[in-house]
Amino acid sequence: MTEETPSTEQQPDGHPTLTMRGGGWILVLSLIVSLLLIGWALSGVIIGKRPIGDGTNLDSYGYDLSNLGVPAASMAASGNARDFLSVYRNPETIPGKDLFVYNQQSRKRWLVTKDRVIGVELNGESRAYPTRCLNAHEIILDTLGGVPIAVTYAPFADAAVVLEIGTDEDAVEHGVSGLLCNSALVTYEVGSENPSLYSPLLGRAISGPRAGEELKRVDTVNLCSWRDWLELHPETTLVLPEPTSKKRYKAFSYLRYYNDFSDSLKYPVVPLPASGSENGQLPRLKARIIAVTAGGERKVWPLTLLVKALAAEGADEGVVRVPQGDTELEFVVRKLPQTAHVRTLDDSPIQIEPRLFFAWWAAHPDTTTSELVRTLPEGTVAIPREQPQG
Repeated sequence: MTEETPSTEQQPDGHPTLTMRGGGWILVLSLIVSLLLIGWALSGVIIGKRPIGDGTNLDSYGYDLSNLGVPAASMAASGNARDFLSVYRNPETIPGKDLFVYNQQSRKRWLVTKDRVIGVELNGESRAYPTRCLNAHEIILDTLGGVPIAVTYAPFADAAVVLEIGTDEDAVEHGVSGLLCNSALVTYEVGSENPSLYSPLLGRAISGPRAGEELKRVDTVNLCSWRDWLELHPETTLVLPEPTSKKRYKAFSYLRYYNDFSDSLKYPVVPLPASGSENGQLPRLKARIIAVTAGGERKVWPLTLLVKALAAEGADEGVVRVPQGDTELEFVVRKLPQTAHVRTLDDSPIQIEPRLFFAWWAAHPDTTTSELVRTLPEGTVAIPREQPQG
């Protein structure tokens, strides 16, 4: 016995009727897909997972700001909701020396020599976190040297801060709050019904139940070129892209912002240095600086000053050695992109804080003028990098 199912049937008026075998299944499938998409779109409303924060109004983000520990005028909504950037957790890594092979095997190179990285040293281990990766996450939760850390990056302040987050019951899991303080990242306490807010740049909680609580920051954090980091730390590991975010990395670029010599800031900053002669000659607001605490004192070093020292020797990159307190610093400097890796030559303790000048001033308005290096001290030595022959 054979079973025959015609693809179409004839209506009384002679016109064909669509059957399942004749293509009706396509219409049914389309209807099911449409219903699923509508259900997915409405799921946030139904189960209460709508984005928190309207991008403009601070109160819409659901944080307790009643005990805000910074000027209200320094706070701003980023234009995006809470968690609009996904935190990169437990990143995959490779030995830095294997990047060449990794690039060859990938459709597109992950990193090249001039790309900037956040280099971290902790308990004898070193790791590089590409800024192009952090542009799209702003927080990477990782473990280095056996210590759980949060690598944070504030693109509008070009500031890298690494936090030790601990493992006990008081450990804080940091998320992207959707708010900014002085144009820099504000994190929030993930999983708390009443989350506190934190400013990595200030090193403390700025609102909520933990307001005023100090953050433990890692001291040896450099923002430099991949080439310089790898040369100085040949055993370093390197963070690879988060697999589901590869397409997003292209969408985040701050070059136009950094190259805007009008010094316009996208978000409010309080305070800013006053214009005029009372403060003397100061760097431009978006000048890159490195605040270095070493040799018993803290100094703010403008990268432009270091680049000029090499330019006087006819070079765009090289080493600048300068005295600070009772130690000597070595800056490995590059003009484009403007970066510098810094360390003490005698391996004495050092704290390194790279960022844009306005961000340092806003956090340290009472000391920046006295700590700012305006001219290179006696004993400065500039050594151009030897260029390959041919």
